[in-house]
Amino acid sequence: MKKVWLLGLILALVFGVLGTAQSVPNPDTLVYVTFAGWDSFDPAWVYDTASGEAMFHLYDTLIGYVGGSTSDFRPVLATEVPSVDNGGITIAADGSGTVRFHIRSGVKFHNGDVMTAEDVVYSIQRNLLADPTAGPNWILLYQLLGVYELNDIINSDGADAAYQAVMDAVYIPADDPNAVEFKLPLVTPYFLNTVSDNCSWSAIVDKSWCIEQGAWDGKPFNWTDWHDLAKEDMALYNIENGTGPFMLEGTPDPVQGYTLIRYDNYWDQPNLPKLKRVEVVYEEEWTNRRLMLANGDADIADIPVQYKSQVEGTPGVRTIYNLPTGANGGFLLNMDIVTEGNDRLGSGKLDGAGIPPDFFTDIHVRKAFAYIFDYTTYIDQVMMGEATQPVGVIPPAVPYYNPDQKKYTYDLEKALAELKLAWNGEVWKKGFFMRLDYNAGNEGRKTGCEMIRDAFMKLDPRFNIEVRGIPWANYLDDNRARRMTMFFIGWLWDYPDADNYVVPYLHSQGTYGGRGSFAKLGAVSEQMDALIEAGSATLDPAKRKDIYYQIQQLAYENAFNIMTYEGTARRWMRTWVGGFGYNATWSRNNFKIMYKEANAPLDPMLNAFDYKVEEW
Repeated sequence: MKKVWLLGLILALVFGVLGTAQSVPNPDTLVYVTFAGWDSFDPAWVYDTASGEAMFHLYDTLIGYVGGSTSDFRPVLATEVPSVDNGGITIAADGSGTVRFHIRSGVKFHNGDVMTAEDVVYSIQRNLLADPTAGPNWILLYQLLGVYELNDIINSDGADAAYQAVMDAVYIPADDPNAVEFKLPLVTPYFLNTVSDNCSWSAIVDKSWCIEQGAWDGKPFNWTDWHDLAKEDMALYNIENGTGPFMLEGTPDPVQGYTLIRYDNYWDQPNLPKLKRVEVVYEEEWTNRRLMLANGDADIADIPVQYKSQVEGTPGVRTIYNLPTGANGGFLLNMDIVTEGNDRLGSGKLDGAGIPPDFFTDIHVRKAFAYIFDYTTYIDQVMMGEATQPVGVIPPAVPYYNPDQKKYTYDLEKALAELKLAWNGEVWKKGFFMRLDYNAGNEGRKTGCEMIRDAFMKLDPRFNIEVRGIPWANYLDDNRARRMTMFFIGWLWDYPDADNYVVPYLHSQGTYGGRGSFAKLGAVSEQMDALIEAGSATLDPAKRKDIYYQIQQLAYENAFNIMTYEGTARRWMRTWVGGFGYNATWSRNNFKIMYKEANAPLDPMLNAFDYKVEEW
């Protein structure tokens, strides 16, 4: 049950707030102020929470979650949720099978075009063929084609074979022109999660409109012209035409933000949003976000948890916390840093003025960094106790988490001992310089980077780390380009399964493992890849548990990453924001169900969680 503390009377006296009426400014417009800029509006590219939040409101998927559940589904653009019982899912003796969705009729895109099964097929095929480096499409590629990158097929069998494989994997079945079918070599237990809401890679676009904008023309000729493009070169980079309940107003700005306006012809009229307008405003300085919230200029604001005491007690403000989440994060290490035009490596040599590009391939370097981070202080003083130290990349909310797995602890003596062994003693003899970036406005990551810097300086001033904040879009770009030395970043599940943590974090072709060039680790990376692929290839829970326990142990022994936190979620808003609901798979907010009124209630779906709320 929720716990509520009503401190209004006491704080009214403290702050001199008299009167009981609450004036609600601009009741049809909600302003959300945050720090992270969007990266792209193209469903084939989007793989960050800031962009994903926009996708969630602009586009629909085939199915969605019921309330706060991560396992119960409801039909969205499909007319029913496929299952074995209703014939939508078929599974052969060898584990292969098909999943069929019957497509809803009468749905209109924002430009008025009527959605068809052909649009659905085009949407998925386009994303699979586009497959930008380190993008989200591995999720369906692996389930449909058995590869993490389409380039694996292109490089081995050619572009024609890759194209045909995609065509054979998702199609309109001959016996039903209003259906779409997916063909899987192995029906996974999480396939439905990967075509549910908040999955941008499964968002449905308008085929004819996309082609008009310069996207893939739907033909087999020259399709590689649209494969693995830079984000700015993708046709839908800063435009949209979805079926969702909101539309873009004007051209979004990655530095300033974007505005959503309600789509009044939304197909699901009973669930048409009450809000007519949502303004998402980017402001890196958290004190400015706090003032906007306090003054009522912002309805919802992102506030770093370490500064919560400076916001608590603000009249008319509510905070909701202890919300469950599948999120975790830490420092990801790059084994092969790109050097061209990159000043993060200093001299680029192990001469006291820099680091070599393969600096982190030495296991003693990795262990030194793992021992030098003060996990307890970070959790207590930065996360304010609203997190715990992970034992690995799999969080407790996911099956096959091993609670008894060993983990690294803050130990300067052990860090020193590892440094003396690193690179045959050369690190200790000469010291090093490197630059460590965080995404500007993220105070938690800034502090974490500074803690790494200060701990090394405490050991010896020859260990010199420069900390710098850069815009979110640049942070992601440099991350994808493997220009970071190490990067502090988090992960929010795409689907609630251990596979969705070990692949991104640890596989050599994973979202972070690929960007970190884990293949440079050689045999141990190959061993990790084999275990990960074995874990996704069996449905036997006992076998999966054994495999994922091995993965967690191997990751610990080799210090693949420095996992720093797994936490709960907290939100800050004015008390006039009503309908706040929560699902741990959502990128952030759900404006579809929100509204504004004096002393507004929260959404009843929160009652499924042991959440807490304070308001003043």
